[in-house]
Amino acid sequence: MLVQRAGEERKDLLSVVILGSGGRAPSVARETACVLVREQERALLLDAGTGFRRLIADRTHIAGVDRLDVVLTHFHFDHVCGLPFLPLLEVQATIWAPGRWLYGTPSAAILEPLRRPPVAPDDVTAVYPVRELEADEQTVGGFAVRASPQPRHWAASAGLRVDDQLALITDTAYEPTSAALAAGVPHLLHEAWSTSSAPRYPDKDSTAADAGRVAREAEVGQLTLIHIDPQLPDPSILLADAADAFDRVSLGVDEMVLG
Repeated sequence: MLVQRAGEERKDLLSVVILGSGGRAPSVARETACVLVREQERALLLDAGTGFRRLIADRTHIAGVDRLDVVLTHFHFDHVCGLPFLPLLEVQATIWAPGRWLYGTPSAAILEPLRRPPVAPDDVTAVYPVRELEADEQTVGGFAVRASPQPRHWAASAGLRVDDQLALITDTAYEPTSAALAAGVPHLLHEAWSTSSAPRYPDKDSTAADAGRVAREAEVGQLTLIHIDPQLPDPSILLADAADAFDRVSLGVDEMVLG
């Protein structure tokens, strides 16, 4: 996705690449939650699941990046398991997470086992600072990031909006506040764990129909379905389920460039 920020004199472009379009566990086709948002030398990584490995395998994704800010929606393993590999990128990085906000526990304390031995090969707790993601809007690495609580997942998660251009809503049952978070964005990435005709964990995860409903209510430009169940035999069935509510929908795949 290439979009120009309104009101800026510079003609900077925002690019978005889905590095992991799956959820819970990687599959042959999909790594787990990871989305790269980049504007020239600055970059955001939204979640750090197994899709993180694509940054290591293909360095062109972050070529020229001098700063990487990693924003976590929550702490489930399929969203954080890439963090021990941060040193392989050889870039300055900061981690932002909603521990204090959503759980009343400092994010650094929650993430510490992943950032030191015996889980990580080296202790990097002093190398990559962990900062607290807050409700509403804050500046993260030069990007305007707004976060909204999603309390209905197995553990609460955060919906994210970046620079009024992109919204990421994952790991939540249908959340009425999601439409306000995503209102008017050119592109919405939304979880589609199952179909409405055969819902799995409907009180914890979104169906494709839920994603379509949020897209319609938010009046977004385009909807892309993500966090796909690795055990779903034919993910394409999600498209029709979402299209009943919103027809500008596509199925997210790894390495997909939003446009």
